[in-house]
Amino acid sequence: MKKIVDELNKQELAHPLEEQPLYHKNCAEILLMAANEKYNLGLDDRFFKAVCPYGGGLQTEKTCGALLGALAALGLMYTEERPTTNDRMKEKSKLLVAEFEKEFGSLDCTCIKAIHRSETEGCAPVKIRAAQVFEKVVNE
Repeated sequence: MKKIVDELNKQELAHPLEEQPLYHKNCAEILLMAANEKYNLGLDDRFFKAVCPYGGGLQTEKTCGALLGALAALGLMYTEERPTTNDRMKEKSKLLVAEFEKEFGSLDCTCIKAIHRSETEGCAPVKIRAAQVFEKVVNE
């Protein structure tokens, strides 16, 4: 999934500098898009639009959008049809939150950006590491 995230990040950079903001995909969108491609979730653009507000820490630099996009992917992958207690989804979600916090030292966008954001690449390194955490959780 790391490779997919890297490719999605680079798509924005393929455009002239002044046009790049028009093609930007935030952390939540990228994580969900990468999971969609890797795990054949069959999502269309409506799903990515739905998680767009999660980017930038819910647009308020609160909970990291990369975590939220990854949680949305886990929900799609592990939530069962009702009736169910969704124990597997809950287990994976709790593990993702714990592993994400261990990796970044926080769940908060402001804190993560202060330490892990790149001056030249923005949050691209955060998205890649979040994808690695996601893969670890899925594979456990």
